Amino acid sequence: MAFVTRQFLRSLSSSSSASASAKKIIVKHVRVIGGGLMGAGIAQVAAASGHTVVLVDQTEDILAKSKKKKFAENPKAGDEFVEKTLSSISTCTDAASVVHSTDLVVEAIVENLKVKNELFQRLDKFAYHFVVHGEWELDPLQVRSMLSPWKKTVHGN
Repeated sequence: MAFVTRQFLRSLSSSSSASASAKKIIVKHVRVIGGGLMGAGIAQVAAASGHTVVLVDQTEDILAKSKKKKFAENPKAGDEFVEKTLSSISTCTDAASVVHSTDLVVEAIVENLKVKNELFQRLDKFAYHFVVHGEWELDPLQVRSMLSPWKKTVHGN
């Protein structure tokens, strides 16, 4: 698992790497866990940048609302863009079934330490590169404590 900052997420929309010192990884397939505003936005940027994306959430209803809110704001002006972007995004309600076949997993779920911890424990054996979004509202010490079992480098804002 790799934990990275917002700069890495921004690099998904360009060909540059996250930073000069970071190990270069080639990302083609992205899984975004959490279909809210943040997750849908990350999925949109990744898909518009040419990545194959699976957006994961607990129910199909949440996923349908995410697509509707995020991608249908101006259907006349952006039909082609929206169509192309959406063709690169599929949805799923079972994170464990899709994270093993990806290059990168982005966590964008509810700001609840217990829920995040359960997700990381469940997916750790499947996911190699895992992004923890750097702007959690949670206490950074609690987050570092939660992530310590993985003994990986944690980069944050």
